[in-house]
Amino acid sequence: MLVVNMVEKFGAGEFLERSWDLPPEVIEPLRGQVEMTPEGWIMNVWPMTAEIAAIVQPWVDEPVDVESGSWFISSAQVAA
Repeated sequence: MLVVNMVEKFGAGEFLERSWDLPPEVIEPLRGQVEMTPEGWIMNVWPMTAEIAAIVQPWVDEPVDVESGSWFISSAQVAA
């Protein structure tokens, strides 16, 4: 298993609409915004804030709408 940090966008009915994997370059900038493990994985799920959006926006191919409450950042295990 592999762990990835990601941005998640939820749509109607709170179903996952889309997600984006984040590169290792975001780990250090995110440390001041969310709780992370020493290895760089995000602990828990965090709602998107303006500060987090500014860090992750270059890797998300649509505008992050912080006010919508539909955007989150987290880590997840995925098959390698």
